[in-house]
Amino acid sequence: MSNEAVIQVENLVKTYRLGKVSIPALRGISFDVAKGEFLAVIGPSGSGKTTLLNLLGAIDKPTNGRISIEGRDITTLGEGELTKLRRQKIGFIFQFYNLIPALTAIENVELPMLKAGVYACAPFCFSLLIR
Repeated sequence: MSNEAVIQVENLVKTYRLGKVSIPALRGISFDVAKGEFLAVIGPSGSGKTTLLNLLGAIDKPTNGRISIEGRDITTLGEGELTKLRRQKIGFIFQFYNLIPALTAIENVELPMLKAGVYACAPFCFSLLIR
């Protein structure tokens, strides 16, 4: 695989279990994404798009295979390390936004920034800056 790749996926497999039945969602997918490159994931319903994105976003773990982000194999990381990785390296826009209903849109954006230490001002300061 390319040494310029930011994302490397090697022989990625994801199988779901429904009782005694195995349901394959991904079967041996491999690809690289280089720095500055864009990737579109398209396909019919049920083809594994969401499964692939959940694996790349470190939300789920593969049944088999390897995912590396900036040379680091994320399939071997524990939950704490995955949380840190998601906070620092991965941006994810969900189909259904998963916002915290009690917060405004700005507060929903500010919350992970505060947790990551990126934004140290009181929440209302950011609101004033964008007006």
